[in-house]
Amino acid sequence: MKVSLKKILLLILTLSFTTSVLAIRTYQCLEGDLQCTFVLLSELNSELNSDLNNEKTQLVIINDKRAHTAFSPYSTFKITNTLIAIETGHIQNSQQVLNYDKTKYPAEVWWPAVWKLPQYNLASAFKVSMVPIYRQLAVSIGEKEMQSYVNKFSYGNRDISSQLDNFWLNGSIKISAVEQVEFLQRVYNNHLILKESSLATLKEVMLVETTDDYKLYAKTGAGKTNDKSMLGWYVGFVENKTGVHYFAFNINRKKYSKLKAVRVKTAMAQLKLAGVL
Repeated sequence: MKVSLKKILLLILTLSFTTSVLAIRTYQCLEGDLQCTFVLLSELNSELNSDLNNEKTQLVIINDKRAHTAFSPYSTFKITNTLIAIETGHIQNSQQVLNYDKTKYPAEVWWPAVWKLPQYNLASAFKVSMVPIYRQLAVSIGEKEMQSYVNKFSYGNRDISSQLDNFWLNGSIKISAVEQVEFLQRVYNNHLILKESSLATLKEVMLVETTDDYKLYAKTGAGKTNDKSMLGWYVGFVENKTGVHYFAFNINRKKYSKLKAVRVKTAMAQLKLAGVL
């Protein structure tokens, strides 16, 4: 039996669409699921306002109570740590080589291979979420300046008291998903009155994906909570033709392997469902 090329192409497109839909349905944060939340704050381009009742912003929240619940930021704090390090002159640009005290932060058996490279710059340290380098940065910045900037940024509960080099690793500082997107909005619009070069460098290291339709800037974060489960974050913003869209997603899973398998995929699925990607 002969099958036309047109039918074959149609079948391929149908299967591709079906697979995409199933993937989105599989990776979702659903209302009522107490283990996850997703927050999306969209700043819309002015030319679209006439079609949207002149609303300049739109807010979507899945699981409102959890969205307002503060958690440890874990490595999403690297966004803040990076900004402070640049503003205080400890980092000049994304290619600056960064080091850390290997006697104070010796390699541990659980470290991933990407934490054992011979050299890192800001771009690579941010990308692989190199914790010891960022712990060293916090120490170099110092408690006085760190607290001053955390206050200036109105970052979460502003509490860095637990320990200077790990207060964001299930320590004293806590932040909710709603506060994450509000912080990102303040950063993006430079309401914090930072140097333009600082913002440009931050965007450079946060850039995850560029397509003809959008640019995605994001950071992961994960760690063990007090109940021994794993908490995972994916936060950032998307630039597309409709505007800028700030998002924060967090989720709990019993094991890191389970968390890692769904964290980014679920956040991306939510962004697709919202029409942002």
